[in-house]
Amino acid sequence: MGHWGVKSYENDDAADAIDAGLGAVHGASYNALMEDWNPLTFDDAQRKLADADTLAASVLALRETVGLDRAFDDWDDGQRLAFAGVVVRHAEFGVPVPDDWLDRALDWLENEAIEWDEATIRRLRRQQEIALLEARKAGP
Repeated sequence: MGHWGVKSYENDDAADAIDAGLGAVHGASYNALMEDWNPLTFDDAQRKLADADTLAASVLALRETVGLDRAFDDWDDGQRLAFAGVVVRHAEFGVPVPDDWLDRALDWLENEAIEWDEATIRRLRRQQEIALLEARKAGP
């Protein structure tokens, strides 16, 4: 799995799943927003379309990559990070996340075993992501 940053969704599997989810739900609208001529930033384009349906479609896309018959408990560390990344990205955009997915993402973030080149920066970012998901769990 390729990483280009320290955020949970800054890896190939999470990015591919989010892209697939947004594309599956919004199709041509998503593709148009991602065109170079569009003045929206990448984040703003995704924020504009992210919703409960894109979250579900993104998780499904990730599950299809991992294997639909493979239990969550059998996912490896990289796959767990990608799941957490999908959840975190949608939570950052204000999308409601089902409690069981919040719990799973929190557990996997709190017990992350991946070694990072920028361990301190990742630890600080992971703490932010955990705080975000805990706040979502606590409610508005």
